[in-house]
Amino acid sequence: MALTIIHTADLHNRLDDERAEALGFLREKSDALLLDSGDAVAAGNVYVLPGEPVLERMNAAGYHAMGVGNREFFFRKRGMLFKTRQAQFPVLTTNLLPLSGDFGHIRRWEQFEHAGQRIGLFALTPTMIRPGQLFERLSDLRFMAWEAAAREGVERLRDRVDWLIALSHRGAQDDRALAEICPEIDLILGGHSHDEQFAEVGPGPTLISHAGHHAERAAVIKAERGADGRNTYQTQLVEVGR
Repeated sequence: MALTIIHTADLHNRLDDERAEALGFLREKSDALLLDSGDAVAAGNVYVLPGEPVLERMNAAGYHAMGVGNREFFFRKRGMLFKTRQAQFPVLTTNLLPLSGDFGHIRRWEQFEHAGQRIGLFALTPTMIRPGQLFERLSDLRFMAWEAAAREGVERLRDRVDWLIALSHRGAQDDRALAEICPEIDLILGGHSHDEQFAEVGPGPTLISHAGHHAERAAVIKAERGADGRNTYQTQLVEVGR
């Protein structure tokens, strides 16, 4: 059982047409999942722009999903939905919930088939408003403890999928903690710390991938599960469209 994944993070609206085309070509050539770990848009977490061209380029590249980073966050649900409205792929956050009603097109997790295999995704967003902060009174969203949200995602998806992937925008330190807390996760695709590195953690093992920033490079990961149930990984950082 094998799966190829292309991972990006912290695009910060730097994904131009050339790089988007290169990612789309690589995705098609390798029949890969194309996933992003957040902070794709140009707007910061305290304001909203009329449009986000990067999301249109991600659509063109054929992204399968992205996690919500701090740039995609806004303290009002309506603003977050507006920020991410152009995405034609799932936008995920598991530890951020609306106070009432649903979250529109923003989902807690996603399950689908790719290349004949069942894929499960959930996503962790940086905690932008902590319980008890004065700003919390203005927000119609609430953050739950990311550790509890991760366990909920694992319990919801693990038995239903072949590959369980976490899209994390919490940085390298929390990603390593996540691998220890939830060893059932196959891959943690991280962002926020702008690192370029891979690590294998735990008995599975779980692969932690960090692919840098600004669409300069992407991580290409070939994951394979042996007859003994253990995962092995081949990893490479590749230049994107340059």
